[in-house]
Amino acid sequence: MKKLLSIIYISLVSIVSLYAQQVPLYSQYFNNDYIINPAIAGTVKDYTPLRLSVHKQWVGIEESPSTQVLSIHHQLSNEVMGVGGLIFHDSFGPTRQFGINLTYSYLLNINDDIKLSMGLSAVMMQYVIKLSQDDFYTYEPILNRERTSITVPDAHLGFYAYDKDWWAGLSIMHLLQSRLKITTTWMDNENKMVRHYFLMGGYKFSFPTAYLLEIEPSALVKFTEVTPMQIDFNVRLIYNKDFWTGISVRPGDSFVFLIGFTFKEYHFGMSYDFTFSDLSNHTIGSQELVFGWNIGDSRIGTQRYF
Repeated sequence: MKKLLSIIYISLVSIVSLYAQQVPLYSQYFNNDYIINPAIAGTVKDYTPLRLSVHKQWVGIEESPSTQVLSIHHQLSNEVMGVGGLIFHDSFGPTRQFGINLTYSYLLNINDDIKLSMGLSAVMMQYVIKLSQDDFYTYEPILNRERTSITVPDAHLGFYAYDKDWWAGLSIMHLLQSRLKITTTWMDNENKMVRHYFLMGGYKFSFPTAYLLEIEPSALVKFTEVTPMQIDFNVRLIYNKDFWTGISVRPGDSFVFLIGFTFKEYHFGMSYDFTFSDLSNHTIGSQELVFGWNIGDSRIGTQRYF
């Protein structure tokens, strides 16, 4: 298994560079939606969300993808501009990505109910390959011993529209498609980040006879210019605006169970992915935890936008 994974790692680096795992996978994007859409920074929530997301993919497979993200964003005093920032670390076998995003966003009031925000993130990312693993030395000739890491700039762009019942967004990651020159072969010109597109949307339904309950179906469509489309279908049941549970389905890949709650200013979310692809023979699934502090949230027991 380890040798098989080593071959996969090298394929990601030396053929068309990381097309399959350039952007980490998130199961609870609606609990930390800023990490996939910069337009949300400071323009959707009246408080300042501080979030720590920890995702472990394919538990049971050695050195499988693991992602940690610490983010915060804030609405400025003029109430039409927002700023945000995040630090991320993503690992997969001998590869590591470290980075920081700084975001500016602007909010437009379409009418009394509908708002539209736009956001742009400046990104600085370091990509690192460790050559200390035994299986990796077989493929070492394609790598430059003096350059096993590279730091590149990039940018993310997002748009987000919402009112009290529905929301929809479009975001584009890796706008600059930065090149990763970490090999000594002709493939240097092919190693680059590719643009990732995210379409997201959802609607929150209330029950006239059970005013404490709400149901929120949503979907996230992910695709690039070189890989097939993937869709997450989600539905959450929310009780008293602070407790929720739900499921998510990625056709052909996994079934996800979700649960979470908000207590005063504090937030917690957990998800478990049950894999039903061919990887199910080697993994017990994937896990994700989200910890949060809604700084300055005075709307305890009132309407929240998740």
